[in-house]
Amino acid sequence: MIDYGAITAAIKTLLVDNLGDDYTITRNEPRNVDPNRPLEKPNGLINITRGPMSMVAHTTGARPWLATIQPIIEIQVSSMLSGEDAEDKLQDAQVDVMTIIGANLKLGNTVEMTNNFGFNYQYKDDDQIYFHSVQITLTCQSRDGV
Repeated sequence: MIDYGAITAAIKTLLVDNLGDDYTITRNEPRNVDPNRPLEKPNGLINITRGPMSMVAHTTGARPWLATIQPIIEIQVSSMLSGEDAEDKLQDAQVDVMTIIGANLKLGNTVEMTNNFGFNYQYKDDDQIYFHSVQITLTCQSRDGV
């Protein structure tokens, strides 16, 4: 069976080891709705969660199941200055995360391949704080002998 917990833990380890203390990095926490929380660390908040997983029969080899696994990395940033500043912070954070994931497509050897990335942007701005986020959905594949 695919150990989804090992996959999300590996993603967290990759990010913590490479990003240091500039981000708050969490795993499987409820989605943050507080625009002040990303301000706790200089570059924002990152949370790794489980997304969809499907398994299809794959008749060749000793591991007859092919799993498609879609973990989600959500990055949140806030700015007290402007929407432009929040967008720039989000872009910088996304580059940081994608550079690490792009160099570790096997996610610490927990999957065989990461072959797609999806990006879903969300914005919540008011006259006091600009709260921007991106959910990055990884599409990974792995074989299993369930």
